[in-house]
Amino acid sequence: MRIAGGEWRGRALKVPTGDAVRPTQDRVREALFSMLMHETPGARFLDLFAGAGGVGLEALSRGAADCTFVELAPRHLAILRANVSALGADARCQLVRADAFAWLETFAGAPFDVAFADPPYELGVQKGYAAVLATLAARNVVRTGGLFVAELTSRQTPDESPLWDLCRDRTYGQTRLAVYRRK
Repeated sequence: MRIAGGEWRGRALKVPTGDAVRPTQDRVREALFSMLMHETPGARFLDLFAGAGGVGLEALSRGAADCTFVELAPRHLAILRANVSALGADARCQLVRADAFAWLETFAGAPFDVAFADPPYELGVQKGYAAVLATLAARNVVRTGGLFVAELTSRQTPDESPLWDLCRDRTYGQTRLAVYRRK
């Protein structure tokens, strides 16, 4: 996996071996950041279920001010930490070892401009995003007017919420991106 654009364009990232992590495909990341091109520069970015950190590091490469990565698996967090160090991005990153759902429920910091979630597809299908959207607004995880991006399986339908506008819904092969703006 490589950074697709920005300051670190072309830099390779380490990725955990096996099926435990499904990194966001290069073309999906490129499409995502094409949609976010005006939102990313200077943004506070949140990467939930971060894995190796490809999306959050792409955001930093494209000008995000900082990124908080939330990942539960120690092995994945170690690879993420190595990727952050290799890019010299330590000062702009916060790595949190936690279950993303539990972390959101207790969040009490400054709100983010953009949040991205790419849970294992099975978990995303099982839990859906309605509760996540409600929590993001209730705990002020994403600022009013900020964005939440959910990576779903192409078979999954984006959840609706009275607190969010679904502003983009795009499918790329087996992957679907739902982009919400907080009302």
